[in-house]
Amino acid sequence: MGFSLKNFEVNNWTFESNKILKSLTMAVISDLHECEFGDGNRRLFAVLREQDPDCVVIAGDLITARGGDCTAVMEFLKNVSARWPVYYGVGNHERKVLDLERFTEQKKRLVRGLNDAGVGLLRNDFIDIPECNVRITGLDLERYYYHKFTRRPVSQEHLKELLGNADKSRYNILLAHNPDHFEDYTAWQPDLILSGHVHGGIIRIAGHGVISPSYHIFPKYDAGIFEKDDVKMLLGRGLGSHSINVRMFNTPELLMVALKPLMTGV
Repeated sequence: MGFSLKNFEVNNWTFESNKILKSLTMAVISDLHECEFGDGNRRLFAVLREQDPDCVVIAGDLITARGGDCTAVMEFLKNVSARWPVYYGVGNHERKVLDLERFTEQKKRLVRGLNDAGVGLLRNDFIDIPECNVRITGLDLERYYYHKFTRRPVSQEHLKELLGNADKSRYNILLAHNPDHFEDYTAWQPDLILSGHVHGGIIRIAGHGVISPSYHIFPKYDAGIFEKDDVKMLLGRGLGSHSINVRMFNTPELLMVALKPLMTGV
């Protein structure tokens, strides 16, 4: 069990589209939860250097909402942002720290760390990478939609209220931390959703996750690729853990995502 918390693997995914004008490689970090692979995350940083992506995407929960000191992970973020553009989507732990009064001190450290790193949160906002014709939009759902035991549907109207309409002329990536709402997200019609939250189901048996942080047994969306109505969701197993610090048959992962123009006939 301990082995799975101390090491990680790199998994590569490629997506092609005729909307993409130029290739783009992204390293996707989800659910680090302030965990460290070597002092100051030096091993994780070394692998990022080896992979040398065009940008780094954080699919939520870089931190853990526990009122503690997130200085170390913010220093790691600063080191990353000094080398690559960083696009940071909000997870439920960031949302808790930003919303709840009991996390006031941790919120101050988070905000200071983001400012020092020159990184902004994509809170129902987007960033364009014009040379690639790619738009990355960060969905920041209210904590209501992270309810344990029960999935609360996200209406098409609420998504539109938060995000507006997707610009279908661009290749749209949606950073949506909670994969339980995948079928709801498809109404917004992104091309690719990057998600996390489930930690791969914590324990994996025969390639399937056993339990989610919302205490769903054998969650439908646990890890890997899912597709509905031409919308793909890539769900990472994440890098860290919190509360229940166990991973069985569930190695933490760094995702490397290659976006490429679709090469049609000669």
